[in-house]
Amino acid sequence: MMKLLVTGGTGFLGNYLIRELAGFADHIFLLGRNQPKTFSDLNNVEFVRADLTDPQFVQSLPESLLDVDLIIHAAALYDIKCSYDKAFLQNVFATQNMLGLAKKCKRLKAFYYISTIAVGDEQSFYLEEDFLPNRKSFSDFYSQTKFLAEKMIRESEMEIPVRIIRPGIIVGDSATGAMPKGDGPYYFMDALKKHSLLIRSLPYLPLPYNPNTKLPIIPVDHCARFIALLVKRDQFDGQIKTYHLISSEVPSVREFLSDINRALGLKVDYLPVPKNPLHNGILKLIGIPTELVAFMFSKLSYDKTRTNKELPEIEESRYSEYREKLFSYLE
Repeated sequence: MMKLLVTGGTGFLGNYLIRELAGFADHIFLLGRNQPKTFSDLNNVEFVRADLTDPQFVQSLPESLLDVDLIIHAAALYDIKCSYDKAFLQNVFATQNMLGLAKKCKRLKAFYYISTIAVGDEQSFYLEEDFLPNRKSFSDFYSQTKFLAEKMIRESEMEIPVRIIRPGIIVGDSATGAMPKGDGPYYFMDALKKHSLLIRSLPYLPLPYNPNTKLPIIPVDHCARFIALLVKRDQFDGQIKTYHLISSEVPSVREFLSDINRALGLKVDYLPVPKNPLHNGILKLIGIPTELVAFMFSKLSYDKTRTNKELPEIEESRYSEYREKLFSYLE
């Protein structure tokens, strides 16, 4: 039984993660700006009001927080359309503050950072678990600032074990399909549903995408469960360990678009076309951010050697098993 300090507990993933962690943690300090009402039934969760972007963040915290066993830093600004300033403040500066806090904790066993597979280089073919590519260009500021935050953690030379968790694209609950915010692949769902009457009369619709690109998705409840299992099993050996949390079976972009068709009763054929300014403009017109285009052409596959070994349950996370619930979002 341990004392945990968790950030980002009020977010989409965080709501699931807190409940998973509460089952075996003695006490959880939940840091955030606004007190959540969703954990009132959990007696071992204590909310601590804090602004992770405050320059005086560490000095403003109660001494009791320096006695935790684990820090799980899950707070982030996830918005591929956000400005660089906002993304840097929430994703980089806040992480720097958390590292400062970690170095003051008296008995900290490990520092967990919830990163993202978006740190991978869009121009490469393979992202190793323990490798951070030397990227120079980014298609959105979310990916760029999460990359900078992970780089900072890897170079921080902490004296305790560091665990970097890179979830795939997080989608709705595998059992209910619930998704409070439409982002990532949901931009396509929302846009095609909004314009479904027009699209219904079209035999073809050109879209910039590679039909063979795989969408590295994972349901939010699976992701939270896997993070909690890694925390629970941690032997605190080794300095830095990285895990890729992606379903063992994921759809291609073509398959995903076909499933949207099925859910909306459409028969349109999405013609794959190269990236070009004209089609970027069309995407923007129908409500799909152009920042998504890079992900629609990604050639990346992801190393899961350690993840599969230490987390064999990830094999149970399969697109074919939760596909129907995922597309209930469109009902």
